[in-house]
Amino acid sequence: MHICSTGSPARAATAETIGSWGLPMITSGGRPVEAAIIDPTSPQILGEHLICAAHEAPLTEADAEFFGPDTIGRAQTLAQAGFLRERASGFVPAHAEDYPAGRVALRSASLDNFALIDSSSGEILGTIEAARAYSTVHDGAIYLHLGRAYLVLELDLDARRAILEPFTGNYFTQTKSESMTYIERVLETRDTHGVRLSYGEVVYSETVLGYQRKSMQDQTVIDFQSLEMPTTEFSTRALWYELDAVIGGPLGAAGPLAGSPAEAFPADQLLGSLHALEHGQIAVLPLIAMCDRWDIGGLSTNAHPQTGGPTIFIYDGHPGGIGITRRGFDAFDRLVMDAQRLIGECPCSDGCPSCVQSPKCGNLNDPLSKRGALELLRRMQSA
Repeated sequence: MHICSTGSPARAATAETIGSWGLPMITSGGRPVEAAIIDPTSPQILGEHLICAAHEAPLTEADAEFFGPDTIGRAQTLAQAGFLRERASGFVPAHAEDYPAGRVALRSASLDNFALIDSSSGEILGTIEAARAYSTVHDGAIYLHLGRAYLVLELDLDARRAILEPFTGNYFTQTKSESMTYIERVLETRDTHGVRLSYGEVVYSETVLGYQRKSMQDQTVIDFQSLEMPTTEFSTRALWYELDAVIGGPLGAAGPLAGSPAEAFPADQLLGSLHALEHGQIAVLPLIAMCDRWDIGGLSTNAHPQTGGPTIFIYDGHPGGIGITRRGFDAFDRLVMDAQRLIGECPCSDGCPSCVQSPKCGNLNDPLSKRGALELLRRMQSA
């Protein structure tokens, strides 16, 4: 979500309406509804907002009241990048004839987008962030737009466009990818539920390797198609937690899952258990923060190179971050309880799309251990 400046009064309205982290809770008849989330300190959101504001009136230190204490520092960075220039009156656009608000995408936090074009009519259906394009509108992908299915005929990387045609077939696609999350800066950390929970800035990288075609009727795999795609990398914000204490120290041999947190967790079931827990928490985070499941992503590993142990990451899927995972960090207790309820109350035996399977999993939902995820959650709740 963006708040775009449209006039000098917007400066005052911005500070009064969104405060420092998000829109106020709206109520209907005294009952809370959606908690709209926005992070006005996101580099992408703040940068675009400052450029638009500078077009209306020079930016000065007085504007820190509306845009936060980093206003001038960010304006200096934008000046070095060629978007603003500093004058005696303050920071102004580098190109006086420019109209920056016209470039701001209200549905995206990124300036780098691909156009979605209907091949039959030439109509532009919409746009999609480059960070998501490689995994959702690659050649051969089935893409849903406003409830209609389209087959992607071509993803043109140079022209920044995807050519689609209406699709009436009986299969869907799911990508397989390699990904990694690197911690850049820890902003906050605390110990809770037997884990070390952190929130901060990360860099996410992903390389799409190929995609499966799966039957709509029974989700059986039809085939796998390889792809050669460039690696996507962007900075964002994330919550992550380290589970060394929860798994009971050194990884043990395979054995019964039940036991106290001091018992070593079975090594052969750990990765699938972490993976299933990650999916469960991603599934319930939209209940806490107003977002779509596709606005967030995750990564789970039994040995992250920076933390040195088993770690689960949940990150904002938009470059710069928009405050979604910050909400998850603040409400982590509920994130744990809701995931336990979702997974534990699902009647399936081994995990299904209603609990731990994800339609956007880059590992094609393998490995997953529903039973192991429930044991991790039990240990976290009892810690």
